[in-house]
This record gives sequence, C-alpha cells and structure tokens, in this order.
Amino acid sequence: MKHIRFISQIALSGLVLSTAVFCNPLYSQHAGYPNFSWDTVPVYIHYGDPNGYTDEAIEFIASHSDFVCMEKSQGKNVHGSVEKGQIADAKRLKAANPDIKVLFYWNTFLDYGGYDAHEVYQQHPEWWLRNLDGELDFKTGQLKRYDLSNPEVREWWTDVVEAAVANGPCDGVFMDAFPQITAAANKRLWGDAKFEAIQQGLMDVLKLTREKSGPNAILMYNGIRNTDTLSFGMQYLDMADATTIEHFGYFQSASPDAMARDMAAMSEAGKRGKIVVFKAWPGFAWIDGDKMKRPHEELLAEARRNITFPLACFLVAAQPWSYFCYTWGYQETHGSLDWYPEFDKPLGKPLGDAQIDGFIYTREFEHCKVWVDLEAKEARIEWTDS
Repeated sequence: MKHIRFISQIALSGLVLSTAVFCNPLYSQHAGYPNFSWDTVPVYIHYGDPNGYTDEAIEFIASHSDFVCMEKSQGKNVHGSVEKGQIADAKRLKAANPDIKVLFYWNTFLDYGGYDAHEVYQQHPEWWLRNLDGELDFKTGQLKRYDLSNPEVREWWTDVVEAAVANGPCDGVFMDAFPQITAAANKRLWGDAKFEAIQQGLMDVLKLTREKSGPNAILMYNGIRNTDTLSFGMQYLDMADATTIEHFGYFQSASPDAMARDMAAMSEAGKRGKIVVFKAWPGFAWIDGDKMKRPHEELLAEARRNITFPLACFLVAAQPWSYFCYTWGYQETHGSLDWYPEFDKPLGKPLGDAQIDGFIYTREFEHCKVWVDLEAKEARIEWTDS
C-alpha cells in the first residue's frame, strides 16, 4: 500500500529512531540560540503591529516566550519605517527580558512598502524582476519581486540584515517566501536559465547573510512545506539555523500524508540541531472573511476547543529547540496574545521518540502521554500531576 511505503520514508528521516539515538543527537547550535526548556510547551510568538507593540504587549511577550519575530508592518506608523519600528521594539523587548531572542522580519522575494529599503529599491528598476516578455513580475498585481540573480540586489538585501542584526539589537532574521522563489511554475514566467540563476542567487543570499550578520545570528527561513504533491524546504537546512513549518494541518497541507511528512521533517531538522517553528492553525485563518466577522471571544473559544490535535502532533515530533505557534494569523487580533491552559501544564522531557503504527502516533513525556490519529484528526494528551 502507498502508506506502508511512506512509513519507510519517515523512518529514514529520523522520526522512528531508537532511544539511544534520541539521547545523543548531533546538534549544531551556537551561542545565539534561545534558551530552551522542556518544563512547559515551548512557545514562539510571531506578529506585527503598524503602531508598534503596546506596553501591555511588550510585557506579555517578554514574560511568555524567549523567542519572537515581528512582522512586515512593525511600528511603521509610529517610527516612520518598518526597520525603525522593528529595531525600536526589539530594544523594548530585550529591556523587558534580556534572554529573549528577537528576529527581524525581512521578505526575501517580495517588495513590501513601509521599509526604508523599499524606497531604495524603487530607485533601481534594473533590480526589478521581469518575465520572459519583459513585463514586471508582480504578485497579486501590485507587489514587485526581487531579482535575486542580480548581485547588486543581494548586496542591498543583506545590507539591510546587517544593519538590523550585526549593527542593531535583533538576534537574527526571518527570511520569508522561499517556496514562492523556488516554485517550478516560475520557469514558465522567467525561462529555465533565469530560474536557475535565481535559485543560485538565493543560495548566495544565505551565504552573504551569514557573513554579514555574524556566526551567532539566527538565520531562519520560511520554510518547510508538504502537500499531496510537494515536499519542499529541507535543502536549505545546512545553510541556516532555523526553519518554519507554516501550514501544518491547514491550507494545502491538511491530508494525513502531508501532516506526517511535516512531522517527520520537524523531527529530522531538530535532530540535525536546527530550531523549528511549528505553526499550527485552529481550523480557520485570517483569510476566512466570514469567520473574521465573528467576535474575538467566539474565535478564541473555538481555538481553545481545537488546540489538542495540533499540539499533540507537535509534541509527537518535537525535538530540542522545537517551538509551537498557534494563532489564526499575524496580527494581535488573530490570537497572537492569547494564551492556553495547556501552555502552563508541566511537560517534562520526552522519554523517547514516537511509536508509529500506520497513522497512529504515541509518545510519552515525563508529565504527559500523547496519542494522535492523523487520519481521523483526533488526539489525546493525558496530563499527569507534576
């Protein structure tokens, strides 16, 4: 059967390994990694506010997580640009929690406004990506894309990282949109030669980013993605410190096979010493227009009811420096500052890797037992007294 063949792929990826291997992973962490603990569920926070974080938000984030990323709009209404907004709020977060690691959001492909760097890009039409017909390559008809095959673009892009990280308060960079750069459909737009030049340009961006940001900066790319027809993202692991699994259980990644591959990828990346952010969804997202008309209290209540399955899937595959992120979008109103009782329960170290029988997964921690059925999308987390 198809699924039996797939289980062997999971085993090769490292999800089904002996306890001896689990206890002796080959890590490659450096001094810039966040603090990590199994005491409770490790939580990552990722959202932006064009008006900057409020004092209440700073206090919440700093007291609930040691790992955070801002977003592409951060503070621009208050500080005049996204760079200035991110740098200002990074300083505030680190003043409130000296141990927190703050990532600078910087899209690797899409020219979002609000950045000072956008104004520079506007002055260089030779940097704008064009299709075979010479027309500009837009996303949704309005966002220009970076031509990463141009070395000047790569220098400019990495200079922005250097200013925020090596010469600023941020601890690393969140490099967004990798799947959009590497989509095979782009060959029809750019031609084979241009497509390959852009892929090499992306690799060169990773190398330059490391050189300019320093050996202890966190380089996170977005990300690993599995659908029924796609498995993407693992090829960049050796050049970065961190990655995200952004669509787990939602969008085009909701089938049992896709979820199993996401979980296998997280386990393998973790055992290779990488930080992995597991972005889970409560069964809806900010793009669901009718849903977003409902009161926040109703959305939060539904998210609370639905957390067990994605959290259990995370726990099944989690390794040291795996982080759980559970919201329905990237703004404060999308649940970014909501908290869940499960996050405060004692967790403890895992007692071994997951056991797998078809789509059934089980795993034990010091203070809980986890059971997941990917096919039925059901799960149980049995918490014990601390």
